[in-house]
Amino acid sequence: MGRIAGKFISGIVGPVIFKKVGNKQVVVSKHKGDLIKMTAATFNAAYVFGYASTLSSYFRYGAKELLAYHDGGMVSRLTGECNGILQKATINAGETFSFDQDYFSRLNGFEFNVASPVKKYLFAQPEVITTAENLTISLPELLIPRDLTFAPNAKYCTVAFKVTLFDLKSKAYLNQEIQSFEVELQKDPATLPPQQLLFKSAPGAIYLVSLGLFYAERTFAGKAVLNRQDLHPAAILRAGFCPGEATERDNSWQKMTFKDRKKRKSTGQNNDDARKGLFGKGK
Repeated sequence: MGRIAGKFISGIVGPVIFKKVGNKQVVVSKHKGDLIKMTAATFNAAYVFGYASTLSSYFRYGAKELLAYHDGGMVSRLTGECNGILQKATINAGETFSFDQDYFSRLNGFEFNVASPVKKYLFAQPEVITTAENLTISLPELLIPRDLTFAPNAKYCTVAFKVTLFDLKSKAYLNQEIQSFEVELQKDPATLPPQQLLFKSAPGAIYLVSLGLFYAERTFAGKAVLNRQDLHPAAILRAGFCPGEATERDNSWQKMTFKDRKKRKSTGQNNDDARKGLFGKGK
């Protein structure tokens, strides 16, 4: 029921709602509460998108130490890439995923900050080699500053790598410590010997290798970080599957939580059974 307070009306009157916002009268339509009917295909696509959004958040969390600054559209861009991967990998009308192809390579070279892309600063190509137990990142010999561009006023550049492992079947992930090395800019061109970093791998797990560049200048008080919103190169170097069959994960792995798949109510025109959860979970 509507109420009159001075020159304003508030409350429900028929199919509309009257509100007082500041010194203005606002009228909005009343929500009827009807459920939107979706086809089976739309229902499945919506669920996969929600799953991709959650997976994208875990990918970002895995690289969080490298993401002090990122562009405003990064979250939606990464979610879109994850959705594209999972939509291609769905089988049985969206009931399960099949990763018999290297879909996650789609993330290779994904820039977290398009204002300062890694490809603008690092011109050497790191190599990633995976076995069932180890993931090795190898960088070739670098000629400084030809192969690694320094930001204005920068005297030092820390090249940092982060590797996170994910198991979508057991819904768990393994975080690992950042490994890095520092390069100092000399007056004359200098050669940096090849670098090799060793991380853990796990049979059948997804690996996500992220890379970040951190610049610093020399001051009377020591080093001062120069990274800021428009100067923070960070990217996904490589993503894919570790070789081997997935095994039971130990307690060093942390659980991932995804929303349960809800049952889809059938309509008079569509009596399809509600779809199962991914990986056969749920009914």
